[in-house]
Amino acid sequence: MDFRFLLLSFDGRIGRKQFWIWNICYYVFLSMVATAIAQVSPGTALYAVPVMAIILLYPDLAVTAKRWHDRNKSNRFLLLNVPLIIGRSLIPMSAQMETGEGLSRVLSLIALVCGLWIFVECGLLKGSDKDNDYGAPFENGKA
Repeated sequence: MDFRFLLLSFDGRIGRKQFWIWNICYYVFLSMVATAIAQVSPGTALYAVPVMAIILLYPDLAVTAKRWHDRNKSNRFLLLNVPLIIGRSLIPMSAQMETGEGLSRVLSLIALVCGLWIFVECGLLKGSDKDNDYGAPFENGKA
């Protein structure tokens, strides 16, 4: 598999397997970084994890875009990631800030709904079997 295609391109399609491999690696990496930083400097972890999530944002969106394409849906569905991005970036830091409890709950609920939608559509449902607007089906490491 061409990692430049997978992580840097918003074109083409990928299957569920590649989507899951990326997401498992992504969250394992973030967890390891957070744990390592928390062991060395607990206060720094509150800021380092959101920074790492922002650095990995582009590849994460590229992988997710290709999965939406496999479902024959446009990049507009990436907007479902916005509440998740906000959550990944701000929630760890909100422990240090005083925020309205009601607003936090509403944002969390929106992020939950969007996250479940992405989980079901991109992680569980099969892509289209035939060529679609975004190319041929992803098979054997080639789109």
